[in-house]
Amino acid sequence: MLDAGKPAFAPKKGKSCVVMFVGLQGSGKTTTCMKFAHYHQKIGFKPALVCADTFRAGAFDQLKQNATKIMVPFYGSYMESDPVKIVVEGVERFRKENCDLIIVDTSGRHKQEAALFEEMRQVRSNETRPGNICDGW
Repeated sequence: MLDAGKPAFAPKKGKSCVVMFVGLQGSGKTTTCMKFAHYHQKIGFKPALVCADTFRAGAFDQLKQNATKIMVPFYGSYMESDPVKIVVEGVERFRKENCDLIIVDTSGRHKQEAALFEEMRQVRSNETRPGNICDGW
């Protein structure tokens, strides 16, 4: 999305697209997800948010509160600790609801831990089955 060497990312209205935000803890991923959703909502998209941050206490509450303010549907779980399962369920739900921009807010860490990157690889691989890919994934 931010690589100047690649074509610009542009989701398409009416076509389901999943965007996953990845970064270090405290880098502003949740806030950026909200701003990204709100911006696209204002220009005619039907965005949805999935909270895959099962690491930080209060992450789902923060996403839920802010998504409610901007009237964007959200998905997450207080009980499930597997972010891959949450993403698969959330994306499936929002595809059925014809959301054309599904934004996944992931866990952050204090440093670049191998576990974080493995978790993101698993989330991505579950969503890149044929027919699930979009330009930004």
